[in-house]
Amino acid sequence: MKLLTSFSQSSPNRVFLSIVLGLFAGICYSGLIPLLLASVQPKDPMLPEVNGAVELVFGIEVSHFYLAIVYFVACLLILLMRSFSEILLLRVAIDVAKALRIKFYRQIADASLSSLEKVGASSLVAAINIDVPRIISGGRALPMLLVNSVTLIGMLAFLMYLNADIFRLVMVAIVIGATCYQLPMIAGRRLFERSREVHDKLQQSINGLVYGAKELKLDALKRQLYFDQNLYQQEQLIRDNEVKGQTVIRLTMSFGDLLSFFVIGCVSFIFVNYYQISGPELLGVVMALLYVSGPIAIILNFIPMLMVAAVSYRKLNSMLSLIPPEPCSDDISPLQGWHSIRFSEVEYRYPDAGNEAGFHVGPLNFEMVKGSITFIVGANGSGKSTMSKLLTLHYTPSDGVIYFGDIAIDNNTRNNARQSICAIYSDYHLFDRLLLPMTDALASQAQQYLEKLHLQHKVTIEDGQFSTLSLSDGQRKRLALLVAFLEDKDIYLFDEWAADQDPLFKHVFYTEILPELKARNKVVIVISHDDRYFDVADHLYVMEQGRLTAKNKASPVFTAAAATPC
Repeated sequence: MKLLTSFSQSSPNRVFLSIVLGLFAGICYSGLIPLLLASVQPKDPMLPEVNGAVELVFGIEVSHFYLAIVYFVACLLILLMRSFSEILLLRVAIDVAKALRIKFYRQIADASLSSLEKVGASSLVAAINIDVPRIISGGRALPMLLVNSVTLIGMLAFLMYLNADIFRLVMVAIVIGATCYQLPMIAGRRLFERSREVHDKLQQSINGLVYGAKELKLDALKRQLYFDQNLYQQEQLIRDNEVKGQTVIRLTMSFGDLLSFFVIGCVSFIFVNYYQISGPELLGVVMALLYVSGPIAIILNFIPMLMVAAVSYRKLNSMLSLIPPEPCSDDISPLQGWHSIRFSEVEYRYPDAGNEAGFHVGPLNFEMVKGSITFIVGANGSGKSTMSKLLTLHYTPSDGVIYFGDIAIDNNTRNNARQSICAIYSDYHLFDRLLLPMTDALASQAQQYLEKLHLQHKVTIEDGQFSTLSLSDGQRKRLALLVAFLEDKDIYLFDEWAADQDPLFKHVFYTEILPELKARNKVVIVISHDDRYFDVADHLYVMEQGRLTAKNKASPVFTAAAATPC
């Protein structure tokens, strides 16, 4: 029902019209057998007398002319109404699929970075690639279920008209059959739910296969263990659950398919020995029961699809609940009139993991002003990454306040302040285009930076799009630096940017690019271990066990701290 509700909320008028057309199609469909019986047995006292005269239509003899007209008009109406009903809901399904994906994209974009890190990229990608298509497939099955459900109800009403005793027998069979059908279906649904959970782990393993290709190629044993313990094991779990689930469902569906024939056998070989029933009446009952078997089979075939869609629907909504939007104002305009960033007693705590306390950073107290270069160093696990995400406002402090000038950063100002920040992290993502309004001046400036960064022979920019991203790690970082220059923000954070550069560009970065940004009155923050270039910095900080300490550039203590391995 929740799935149908989501469709009706998307386009209530079209869904209502589709349902109405489906209802009428089902009613007309269930009326075909009485029409046929009327033509085959016109003197049956249970049915009205019709004119059996033969008439010529375009040279073709047609008996029961008026009844034939009603029959073929009904067939035409069924064709038109069923097709239009399915096409309408199919279009709604396509729109819902688009809306679901866009909602998912928007919720990912609006969620906090900590929420996204907690869920993981693999689970998010699996939800888009697996759950959304399954939900839409379930939605597309609704018209056929609707039409055949109405047809089934109509035929049951016709059976009750023909013989009330047989109708009661059929209803008892349906109740017993539905009960026997639902029990294994519940088991099948649980198997599909297990399979869906493993899909998230498989997606993560596939990411490891792609992004860890260099490491796996260097060790055959490691590669084989990865395949055995990750990919093969998860594929086998999915295969086992899918096979068991589909086996249960197919056996149950086969039972459902034979239910009508079982009832027909009971009527033909047992029922007639205990109840009075005429030949024409028995013929009508058998035809009706045969006719019912088709809608029942279709309904039973679509139930597994709806069941899988329901599993994905719950999974998707559960995941969306884990990435709620940040409580930030959407009224965005860059902050004006500030000259420094100041941390006042800022702390950040990660959630506890079982009995182990989460990592804690802070309290942090410092100030970074425009027109200055600040270096931050520290060993792995010291808290540099957490601090950098606090600086770029990706993390919200657990305690304390971050100030831009005299403006305290809160939910009303956070998005405004973010518009002043540009960061190139060690795990940065390089987009395939400049996400900027393109002008002739910007295109000319981009070409100048391509030449300055020695990329003009590797990359061209047409209509804001890069000709290629198939570059070395160092070249990709230089291209990311080009994008950062063009964005012209007030704050620049570089996380080990020079680590992948050759000595020439490393020297250019520290002695030309950073001073140029400083001259343009930017706040420049560099996470680095290149101690030979520390003299470029105006301020030097060492991060250790979540605490930040200011150091004099000439201090031997700083030199020792800076020499700590990455």
